[in-house]
Amino acid sequence: MKNIKLIATDIDGTLFDSNHEYNIQRLNNYINQLHQQNIKFSVASGNSYSHLEQIFQQTENIDAIVAENGAQILVDGKTIYEDTLNNDELFDIDKELNSNLNIISLCFSGENGTYVNADSPQTNDYYINNLVRLDNMNDIDDKIFKMNIRIDDEELDPTVKYINDNYGDSIHAAVSGFGSIDIISAHINKATGIKELCDYYNISTENVISFGDNGNDLEMLQESGIGVAMKNSGKHIQAEADMISVTDNDHDGVLNTIADVLSLEK
Repeated sequence: MKNIKLIATDIDGTLFDSNHEYNIQRLNNYINQLHQQNIKFSVASGNSYSHLEQIFQQTENIDAIVAENGAQILVDGKTIYEDTLNNDELFDIDKELNSNLNIISLCFSGENGTYVNADSPQTNDYYINNLVRLDNMNDIDDKIFKMNIRIDDEELDPTVKYINDNYGDSIHAAVSGFGSIDIISAHINKATGIKELCDYYNISTENVISFGDNGNDLEMLQESGIGVAMKNSGKHIQAEADMISVTDNDHDGVLNTIADVLSLEK
């Protein structure tokens, strides 16, 4: 077994069950046990930092957060790395995508809010609680970490291919689940976040065990010493992992696997 120094986990479909809930008491207990073994615990998500901060209010002992699929990284609440998109280029791509694809909604995730067109059907929901409507998207005065597209499920994979084939030099698209595609800088993904954390903690990526269930987790699973695909993930995700979680996300799959791998007290 590798010398684990950092655990990184995706959220929805991974640490969280189908109701966006997690075993708060058990996770808090495990993180305390991990700290006694000098192991750090990190969340690695496509969600914004403000959303992650809100949903983990009852778990204050998380060491690091990789937000926006690696575009923003915080340790102990302080930003250690960020990568923003070129707003002007992004607005041009936005216009082209809306002209060529059957997009349900499109939003820009920034440091101070999530921005949509005034007539967008997007509303505040589980993922977005700081929605800002604008008549002209060029009026955005904020750092933009990510663009998110919601589209019909059957169009997810073809749309990802279309975006990466046509704009791959500047941006990268990946399915993030729930009829959604995340678009970030071409060189950014969750593995970027893992590498930055490893540099910060002065450890190797071989000392990392990571958990994920979707396309935006693939690079992280491949980069980690032990990449764990969730039992509920697709076969194409499992094929890229070192192991499969003990149980699925609705049955504490991440926590059960951590307990088995690191012999924690259940």
